Amino acid sequence: MIKGCVFDFGGVMTTMTMPERVRPIVRELGIPWSAIEAGFAKYRRQMDGDLISMDEMYDRTFADAGISITPEDRARIVEADQASYLYRNEETLAFMKDLKARGFKIGILTNMCTGFARLFRIHFPDFIAVADAMVISGEEHLYKPQPEIYDLVERRIGLPANELCFFDDAESNCRGAEESGWQAIRFSTTAKAVADFERLIAQ
Repeated sequence: MIKGCVFDFGGVMTTMTMPERVRPIVRELGIPWSAIEAGFAKYRRQMDGDLISMDEMYDRTFADAGISITPEDRARIVEADQASYLYRNEETLAFMKDLKARGFKIGILTNMCTGFARLFRIHFPDFIAVADAMVISGEEHLYKPQPEIYDLVERRIGLPANELCFFDDAESNCRGAEESGWQAIRFSTTAKAVADFERLIAQ
């Protein structure tokens, strides 16, 4: 029986993802998007675990690709990257509140560096207020889909794995939750997530 629902941040509590804001700047600077993808594949998890900053992640990405970029242009990209996560999904907030009113415990589990965590707390306080437990990867020096981060959520929310359902837009993170014994719903829209969850608990 599901007793707790745990929500990712980007792409779940937000309506815009990073490429929508960053891609135009990268295109303007003549940087191939493939270089950004390669850098993210190599360094994003390190940033999520707060082992490097977002500035360092981009610096390493451009260095690997042999791309020279001014500090000012790098700052534009970083600012656009961060701003892209500030578009709130109010439908998800309503869903979280409804689940809370129905007696489900609510958790937040997100891959996020500590630098952005400060913005998260400023711009999403009402989402955070609904939660009974929260785990931010950078603050723990862990990241999804490491099994230890799912274990940490279980301890903080006070529920075993088989009583938790995770909502995340990334397949790898959903798979990590399932491998830890959770149920998982791949998030695309709030309406679909609601429908998928209702089907799940009706079984």
